[in-house]
Amino acid sequence: MLGKNFQKSMKKKFGPLVFDEKTKYSEIFLTASDVCNGIGFDNITIKYTFVDKVLGSITMFVENQPNKNRTTENLILMNFAKSKFGDFDDAGNPKFYNGYNMWNLNKDKYAIYLKLKVDDNLWREELEISSRKMRQVINAASNSDGVNPIEFKEKN
Repeated sequence: MLGKNFQKSMKKKFGPLVFDEKTKYSEIFLTASDVCNGIGFDNITIKYTFVDKVLGSITMFVENQPNKNRTTENLILMNFAKSKFGDFDDAGNPKFYNGYNMWNLNKDKYAIYLKLKVDDNLWREELEISSRKMRQVINAASNSDGVNPIEFKEKN
């Protein structure tokens, strides 16, 4: 699905793709429980990022709030990432893991899992799947100046 054009089947599932005319940047948000089978995904959101109707990244993030980190505490997203991309060193206690892990997938694609303690009672947790090339395109499209880093590098 990553790197593919927005299809008619996606339009049926997500609705029409609404994007910025200048940058061609678009995001679609869905509750993970609508897409993934499993218990505990109701507090996880999936963000699909498109540029020029091409899917550039899929990001899953936990909707934690201060003192309300149950999904992270139950290791739902961490276990999902490990089951899809492989185990990683969580320092022997995954509940207190504070860091990130990156998996290199085929070609220039990657997955990054991130779990950071933001405050004493708040965790930030997400999983992103993208490619190095698409990440540059997404960053350029979401920048306010709209300068594509590849074009900038070639000109300078």
